[in-house]
Amino acid sequence: MSARKKLIFPFLLPCLLLIGAFFILPAINTFVISFQNWDGTFRTTDWNGLQNYAKLLKDPTFVEAVKHTFQYFLISMILLFPLALLLAVCLQRIKKGRMLIQFCIFMPVTLSVVVAAILWKWYIYDPNMGMVNTVLRAIGLEAAAKAWLGDAKTAMTCVILMSTWHGLATWVIMLISGLDRIPPELMEAARIDGANEFRVFIRITLPLLWEVLSSLIVMCFIGCMQQFPVVFAMTQGGPHGATELMGTYLYKIAFEGRQFSYGSAMAIVMLLTILVASVIGNRVLKTDPIEY
Repeated sequence: MSARKKLIFPFLLPCLLLIGAFFILPAINTFVISFQNWDGTFRTTDWNGLQNYAKLLKDPTFVEAVKHTFQYFLISMILLFPLALLLAVCLQRIKKGRMLIQFCIFMPVTLSVVVAAILWKWYIYDPNMGMVNTVLRAIGLEAAAKAWLGDAKTAMTCVILMSTWHGLATWVIMLISGLDRIPPELMEAARIDGANEFRVFIRITLPLLWEVLSSLIVMCFIGCMQQFPVVFAMTQGGPHGATELMGTYLYKIAFEGRQFSYGSAMAIVMLLTILVASVIGNRVLKTDPIEY
């Protein structure tokens, strides 16, 4: 071992110990508990083998939660991808009022996601004093006013809109950083050759941004698989399970139902889903590096 590596190791040791104590050991413990029958008490646990995993496949609520989680991801992508890309491109070109627009976009990030969810629940979607119903009544569409989070048809969309509003700034920041890396000479050369703005965007901007976009897509998938605070603060998985996600159902099973072994099995399935989907996503979205 070189002298430099020997010098680095003492600085890494505290971090490695923390990661081991708070991430690796709990993960191993969760994996072991998933094969047992433990209710969170100190009594002796029984070894269940694969019964908890078999139970997952027969649990209709868990199957619906998986479907809702992937639905959450797909709708989030449909909203975030074009909107963030449009804002990033516009912000790079706007000179006057750019700081004000950036402030409005980045402001939600300063709020805790739980605080933001509660604000939207009471001041945007509340059936009595919420902004949506207030505007509808003001323009004569009182018949369209309803309990948006209490309707199974609209609850999921309402939750995703709030999540998109809160997470949009992260996408915009990363896309702007990607746009700043693109040499302006490439775009100028394309324009001189007769390419319009749309072709410049499709042929130059988008391919050179794809590395950033693919990373954002994978990050969005991981975030949606782990989503819990937004849904729990706004609907707690209701109405009638319409917004039940894997994260919220896991919480209810483990901490409200005290079925910690069953919840641990669910957590392991979530982890494996994230790992497998992330690996596949990285390979599918990966492109050959473009030198410029």
